Amino acid sequence: MRPVVLVTGGGRRVGAGLCRDLSADYRIAIHYHRSIAEAEALETELKALGRDVARFAADLAAPNERAALIPAVKAHFGSVDVLINCASLFKYDAIDSLTPELWQAHIDSNLTAPVFLIKALSEAGGRVAINILDQKVVNPNPDFLSYTAGKVGLAGLTQPLAMALAPKVRVCGLAPGLVLPSGDQSQADFEAAARATPLGLTCTIADLARAARFMIDTPSFTGQIVTVDGGESLTGRPRDVAFDVRG
Repeated sequence: MRPVVLVTGGGRRVGAGLCRDLSADYRIAIHYHRSIAEAEALETELKALGRDVARFAADLAAPNERAALIPAVKAHFGSVDVLINCASLFKYDAIDSLTPELWQAHIDSNLTAPVFLIKALSEAGGRVAINILDQKVVNPNPDFLSYTAGKVGLAGLTQPLAMALAPKVRVCGLAPGLVLPSGDQSQADFEAAARATPLGLTCTIADLARAARFMIDTPSFTGQIVTVDGGESLTGRPRDVAFDVRG
């Protein structure tokens, strides 16, 4: 049987793109929370292509729902082999607009949920966890401070978790740069940001899926973070790229 890959946040944007691409080679569990219509449409689309997929709802900030997710996937497919922690909260703040509520919401979504899902994966007999990070973890700036804190924390735990869970579970990190326009970023700004990278291009869903396949299918790979960003992390921008390219 083909491995089962659970993609959190799989109903939309990058998560949905990974589900589409990876469903050609793996059985796919699409996790969603509020993106009900998108997840239903994606499941229908992929099933029409003959892909083995199912969708699972859970609020990952709610401990009981989070704890039930991986057992539900395993009950449906018979196993859960790979976890891709893609779901994340991405709302703007900086030190002058920081609030305890927004900080905690980002930490719950971007750090706490992925760590506890990795723990659940190990208990369910899974073998690979991939944390979707951000090139910001190696190229920080003051924008999106709470978001960055969660991603930096998850990046910092990737190696310790890989050490703690070896040899049963491999834990890896995948840090993309620009993939899709985000927030208020216009298509023109997105394209300008892509041109401003050393390679003059963005990271694509296909790029991320290729990197994920490498991590899933390479038994000796663990504890490392791969950055796929067109060289954006080499630029040392003083602000987030969504603001840095505006005239």
